[in-house]
Amino acid sequence: MDEQRAIAAVAKALGSIPEKDFSAWPGGWPDQIGVSLVDAVFSIRAVYKTKHPAKGVLGRAKLFRDAYPDAANDLECLRNLGEKRIREVMGNGKTVGRFKSECIIEAADNFLSLTPPVRSATHLHALDPDHRSAYTEVKGLGDVTYEYLTMLLGQPGIKADRMIRGFVDAALKEQHLAPVTAETARRIVAAVHAAERPDVELQKFDHAIWIYQRDLPKTTL
Repeated sequence: MDEQRAIAAVAKALGSIPEKDFSAWPGGWPDQIGVSLVDAVFSIRAVYKTKHPAKGVLGRAKLFRDAYPDAANDLECLRNLGEKRIREVMGNGKTVGRFKSECIIEAADNFLSLTPPVRSATHLHALDPDHRSAYTEVKGLGDVTYEYLTMLLGQPGIKADRMIRGFVDAALKEQHLAPVTAETARRIVAAVHAAERPDVELQKFDHAIWIYQRDLPKTTL
């Protein structure tokens, strides 16, 4: 694949995104690793935001933070809650047949078992391979939501999920180019961001693409 042609194709498609979308990023959970972990895992194949404040991943994550403030930025407190308490607030969502709440407890335990342990937001570093492995070694969790976890904590990133990949692949198709892998899509989006919209924080740029793609009529997806 000619990556420069791919970058140009995605840059061209960027013109379809309304300017307001570039300021729509909800803000994540800076300095709250416990809530960020809950949010990242429960966001897998789920409705994130709804009109009802107690529904959707975002609304329930806020309820969780209010119910268990000590766990908001403390993975040991989060682990000690146990998966059933998490499930009581966040619901019975599953990933690869496992309760998402169980995945959260296992990921928290893995982070705490590192040397030095990752317990609070300041301890987690997106590019540390041990930190990434502590998350992705959990059955049901992977690189895409690890990236999202770090983004929720305020670290720059691109979550190359089906929305971002769908936007990239549609732009490539318009120029008669083949679809790409998640990693290539991530690299292309990062290059377009640097070239076209460096004035926008990377998380906001990623989210603008995400909500544009999400809101397309289903027949065009």
